[in-house]
Amino acid sequence: MQVKVFTLEKRVLQYRAAVSGLLVAFCSGLILGWTSPYLPTLLSEDSPISMTSDESSWVGTSYLLGGLCGSLLLSVVGRSIGRKTILLWSSVPFCTSWIVIAFANSLPVLLIGRIIGGICQGLAFATLPMYLSEVSDKEIRGLLCSSVSIALFLGVMVINMIGVYMTIQTSSLVCLIVPLLLFFTFVWMPESPNYLLMRGKHEEARQSLTALKGRDDADRNLDVLVKVIEEERLNKTNFLSMLEKNNRRKLLTLVGLRVTQQFSGITAFNIYTQTVFQEGADSISPLLGTVILYTIQIVFSVLSSLLVDKLGRRPLLITSTVGAICVLLVGGSFFLVRDVADLDTSHVSFLPALILIAFTFSYSLGLQAMPSFMASELFTTNLKPYACTVGDVMYYAFGAIVSKYFQVTKDNYGLYVPFWSFAICCSMGLVIIVMFMPETKNKTLEDIQAELNH
Repeated sequence: MQVKVFTLEKRVLQYRAAVSGLLVAFCSGLILGWTSPYLPTLLSEDSPISMTSDESSWVGTSYLLGGLCGSLLLSVVGRSIGRKTILLWSSVPFCTSWIVIAFANSLPVLLIGRIIGGICQGLAFATLPMYLSEVSDKEIRGLLCSSVSIALFLGVMVINMIGVYMTIQTSSLVCLIVPLLLFFTFVWMPESPNYLLMRGKHEEARQSLTALKGRDDADRNLDVLVKVIEEERLNKTNFLSMLEKNNRRKLLTLVGLRVTQQFSGITAFNIYTQTVFQEGADSISPLLGTVILYTIQIVFSVLSSLLVDKLGRRPLLITSTVGAICVLLVGGSFFLVRDVADLDTSHVSFLPALILIAFTFSYSLGLQAMPSFMASELFTTNLKPYACTVGDVMYYAFGAIVSKYFQVTKDNYGLYVPFWSFAICCSMGLVIIVMFMPETKNKTLEDIQAELNH
């Protein structure tokens, strides 16, 4: 018991840094989920900004395009600007985004606000897993990195709840509180020791490690990190280094994870959550369904974060993907029977809500969290900014494609087309995960590199 208490005391700053940094993910969730309560408002007769259904889809995807730009920006500045600096100053564009949205009086202005938020999210959200993986002990690394998705979808649920009762302007001004809180709490957190060593700041790295892990562990960890980073420095790297033989398996794993995650349809479901619940007639209100959905997503994400360092990454990911495939196939079959075969399904009108909830349950077990932080585990310190850029470019690009594809196919052919398409894509991703993804449970970042490079 004394050992556990002592270990917890040593990790207090690690947990504090994680809680403060997770406000970045919470801000991102607010922006991601904003469309769910407000798209129906913008398409209504009383809309403060008049727009068509096609124009409204760009409100949903504009932040994804901004995120794509932010991810590309990370590849340029990620090696020269510290992890802490990026996370800390992300609060400024987050605030700017909410102010622009609050006072937007036309579609172009609204899109600008969404794009600013997306750029900031693309830059900071990819940096957060890097930071958490580098400041945390191996025993809690999976827990802290998995918490990113919990904070993200907590933000999505909060904006869905307040969006029902507040106007666009009021909720946007309320959301300003979060990035301000991020700035005034994260300013006290230490910089990543890995980054400091990469920049040749050995004494600052020692101070950071001492604050994070105690003096004894700091000396031991510093020696290991210095050796690893010096070896990496001797091997000059650039963006194309990820295509080298010893990095191809890692890159293919990253691609497979992002394809499976995004082409499961999750971003489209988040953007059109209340729209999908409206497919269930009056069996459940869109607001209640949304709250239930995100409560399940958060609860099972917490469960996944607690299990990821015990059961491992691979078992949870495989189980999550297989479950998502099954639910998507069932959902596609239901919508085919209802919309194409034109059979009476009024006695099971609750099924769309149940299908979405079951999908969320499966998705939250592994696909939600792990693709977001595996790049920070699989790649070396000097390649992490490039790897996270590639991962996030795929996240936003695939998310934008999936969201637009969902809107077009549901309007022109019926919901069974996107559901079955997503099931096929998940099946392809599952093959890559099973064949190429390594298990990183309870291994230091240095151990993972040694194993993958042999």
